[in-house]
Amino acid sequence: MKNQKLLLLLVTLIALLAGFLAGLWTGSRFAASPQPAQLSDLGSEQKDAYVALVAMTYAASHDKSRALAQLQPLKSPNFELLVSGVLERAARQQQAPEKLAALAQLALDLGAPRAALARYLPASAPDPATATVIPSPVPAATPTPTPTPAPARPSATPTPTPTPVPTRTATATATPAARARAAQTINVRSGPGTNYPVVGALPADEDALIVARNPAGDWWQIQQQDGVLGWVYGAVISITEDTSAIPEATEIPTPPATATPALAPTATAAPQPAGPTFRVVSRRLWGVAENGGEIAGEGINCGGKHELHIKVIDAAGSPLNGVTLQSLYDDEEHVTGDRGPGGTEWVLFAPGNGVKVIRDVDGSPVSSDSVDAPTDPRSIANSDLMAGGFCTSEAQCEIFKQGLGCFGHYSWDVVFQRAY
Repeated sequence: MKNQKLLLLLVTLIALLAGFLAGLWTGSRFAASPQPAQLSDLGSEQKDAYVALVAMTYAASHDKSRALAQLQPLKSPNFELLVSGVLERAARQQQAPEKLAALAQLALDLGAPRAALARYLPASAPDPATATVIPSPVPAATPTPTPTPAPARPSATPTPTPTPVPTRTATATATPAARARAAQTINVRSGPGTNYPVVGALPADEDALIVARNPAGDWWQIQQQDGVLGWVYGAVISITEDTSAIPEATEIPTPPATATPALAPTATAAPQPAGPTFRVVSRRLWGVAENGGEIAGEGINCGGKHELHIKVIDAAGSPLNGVTLQSLYDDEEHVTGDRGPGGTEWVLFAPGNGVKVIRDVDGSPVSSDSVDAPTDPRSIANSDLMAGGFCTSEAQCEIFKQGLGCFGHYSWDVVFQRAY
């Protein structure tokens, strides 16, 4: 009897163990496997926070390859523009300076122009090798005229002229070593503004010593290699070294009167060209393949790009660097020349953006056409969609639009031309 009870207990334990093992096997077979989240599916605010975290990590490690690897899952066509966009939005939200500095440094190291990031980057120490060049005018400013006082009087006119310019330059530029350089030849004016006459030109890729700034800080007084002093607009130059020690100019000339004597009307007076200074002469939607997609049977695999490429040319068709454009929806400014001759770029987020020209190469304000670059198919003309291969007829285009085909993934080329 005792053996039968022991046998029954043993059979029961074996049955329980078998049931437990069967349950484990069934669960492992039919349990749902989690799908990994994609960074590219994050919302815009979450992406901005992620990019800022990558920038802060980069500021500590300076590991560029690691930063690029961390940005890669966002699937952006241009990481430099991505980080620059996050920086501008963070600046408008007045976020912490250290975060802005980290984003600016990452954007700079990814290829963004220093001039657009200088206000966010920490001040750098002046280059001692450059600083030693500055005192060179001092010996010329202090010749020893004491042995020949008598001949000095007859030559009163020529003698004083070299003295004022070097003396003022030496006192104004004794400490800083900042230098200005332009991507193309720009005007040098007699004062800080386009209402001052042109007194010279700063050739492309030629350095000039910065000696002073205007009160607003948007014009710089420079001394060129031939010693000539003049003013250039800050938006059309790049600056090397720190400018925090550059003094404010104390002797800014009064702007010349703009009024001119009335002239008798003549039949040969040439009227100014009607319309804006800058016109849109070309606007083109990228094709499906050009945007990174493909046509698959009767369907379309949408490409992943969403870019706006701008080129600005003069009346003769030559590219213009140093022209400032502004986006219509967030006031972000870009200057041509940072993406090839006369070129610049925007990253387009849904539902798109638009741009216009706001300043010429010398910084003067201008009138301009505005152009839209939508990424919502409902805002794109059927003719543009058919030219890009997204649909083949008016009816098919309307169906494509109703289904929000390729929403957020369109790219455009736009050309502005100056009237002169």
